[in-house]
Amino acid sequence: METIRVGGRRYSDPDVLSLIKATGSLVDPRSSVLTQARKRLQTLNKFHDIPKDPIERLTILASICGIAEVVPMNIEQRKGDKRDALLVPNVSGGRSIIYNPTAPRARVAFSIAHEIIHTFFPNSINGARFRNICASESREANELERLCDLGASELLMPLSDFQRAAATTGYTLSAVSTLMEIFGSSFEATAFRLASAHPGIAAAGLLRYRLRLEEQRRKKAISQTLLFSSSATSRGGEEAEPKYRRQSLHLSEACSDAHTIRWNKSFPVESIVNSAATSGDVQVGFEGLPNQVTKKGRLEAVRAPYQRDEADPVFGDVLFFWSA
Repeated sequence: METIRVGGRRYSDPDVLSLIKATGSLVDPRSSVLTQARKRLQTLNKFHDIPKDPIERLTILASICGIAEVVPMNIEQRKGDKRDALLVPNVSGGRSIIYNPTAPRARVAFSIAHEIIHTFFPNSINGARFRNICASESREANELERLCDLGASELLMPLSDFQRAAATTGYTLSAVSTLMEIFGSSFEATAFRLASAHPGIAAAGLLRYRLRLEEQRRKKAISQTLLFSSSATSRGGEEAEPKYRRQSLHLSEACSDAHTIRWNKSFPVESIVNSAATSGDVQVGFEGLPNQVTKKGRLEAVRAPYQRDEADPVFGDVLFFWSA
């Protein structure tokens, strides 16, 4: 599989590679996505009476990007697809975005913005794979989805506007509800934007209480062995315990590669992220992150309002925000 390193990051996803090579020379896909998103916003800002409703505003942005229409899914489409929004080919040979009108509007708005960004990638014809990071655990699939999330944040919560608002509210999870009202964004997307729009060193992400993939496979194999053999015993020592592990990650521009929390990296059991799982309040501590940087910073964590099907029923998904 072809891999290209540009902008300090490696990429292998075919859609991302198509963007990198689009001009004949290597283009940083992050810079390209943000530049294109900001150009569309500049075009939108030339309009008179821009609607305040996020979905109405994104419908205009979709039109600017050559998308024929943004329309609700019908009942059959909602039954056949669990996504909040989806980029699809239409009968005239163009592209449309269909969205689930029964899903929370804040989530729908971000998903529509995410699908718009897929049109920036030359090879992305029919939209993308699931936004949920668990829909595909390959590094390549997540490269594309994280870039689309980056661009979607820019469309829904423009950098300069968000920084202006956050300068008043403060960069903290406690301010997320106020920022949500301003931008019509979901709690999760807004929490992540705290990091990507932060003027200094910051990180945010989703943590899931789970085993590592190899531990999951080993546990499944042992269970199957025990099922078919009453005398079978597990081999390989004590059974591994789940921990809170990095599921998604968003960094500020000032962060280096050393600030990256690698996939499957876990937070220590004494971290506040563990108490956040069973508390309805934002937990605050002074901790480092499980990365290559030893510096400690302010860590905030809260149980995610939206719990995915894969989340542990007791120790649910946790959102964190860290700054130093």
